[in-house]
Amino acid sequence: MFSPRFAFLGLVLASIPTALHADTTAPFGVASAYNLVALGSSNLDGTISTQADVTGRAAAADQILAGTTYGSTLNSDPYGALATFGLVSTNGLMAGQTFNMNGGGNAYAPGTNGNINFNDGGHRVTSGTSGIDFDTLRTTLQAESQQLNTLPVNGAAMGTNQPWLNPSWFVLKGTSATLNVFSLTAAQFADPLHNIDIEAPAGSTILVNVTGPTQTLGSGLYYNGNQTSGDSADDAGILFNFPDAQTVAINAQFNASILAPFAVLSGTGQMGGTFIAAQIGQTGEVHNVEFVGTMPGYPSGGSPKDPAVSPVPEPGTLLMVGTGVASLAGGLWRRKLSA
Repeated sequence: MFSPRFAFLGLVLASIPTALHADTTAPFGVASAYNLVALGSSNLDGTISTQADVTGRAAAADQILAGTTYGSTLNSDPYGALATFGLVSTNGLMAGQTFNMNGGGNAYAPGTNGNINFNDGGHRVTSGTSGIDFDTLRTTLQAESQQLNTLPVNGAAMGTNQPWLNPSWFVLKGTSATLNVFSLTAAQFADPLHNIDIEAPAGSTILVNVTGPTQTLGSGLYYNGNQTSGDSADDAGILFNFPDAQTVAINAQFNASILAPFAVLSGTGQMGGTFIAAQIGQTGEVHNVEFVGTMPGYPSGGSPKDPAVSPVPEPGTLLMVGTGVASLAGGLWRRKLSA
């Protein structure tokens, strides 16, 4: 005979794997689904004003100010399910600007300013919510950037003139198959004469912390001796973290993701990655390469209102859940015996 009590027990038991395997992969929560994210800060509006093509999604805590094309390449889209919209312009679009949506579905842009051409069959949404709690996301990612900067360095800045490599490359050498952490100075990042080459096991996560208020990439970025471009996902495990930068300029070819939650991000170089900053100005062409690295201790960075980015329960919480389930099962069993 079917018992509602045992059905409830089944539901509780079924929920345990969900708790154990809550979202641990999206390193920036809902922001992981976007190519460009402008968070805003205490002194910067969260605007995006690049006129370069952006092949992925974009989300602005304030406005998107310049018309361009979005969503052309979403074929490598591991976190796309987290995005409610392909374009989010929280305070509407700039008047007189035209935007082309080639993929990503609908656009969230309150008001009537700006024109959107939907080439993939989407439509404009002007009411309701954007699916992004920017206040929570901003606070979370600012804290994450600070905490990532405290991770112990386990990779070496070898410098130039390394054997078997181009002698002009500035080499970062890591040996971990999981996480390689490096530290660069602003001067090393900005060196116009030496490309940066990261030598580390394929498939590992690479974190490069760069401190200082003003950052400019002076030369190109290589990974294991190769320089990729466009929407190639070869460098999808590389993150450059700028925990205290006020400006970050990418003026050379750069395939890696950026977390710079207090900075204005701009530049002239072609970029491929996930790019998160307080504000985004004019950039080079932006390609959709979602960061898929694993950041220890950071299950996600989104709004707790979004179940897709809910935090992993503490071990004590899981123990309480398990104890509760056991007690419930025991009570139901005793009732069945006494019936």
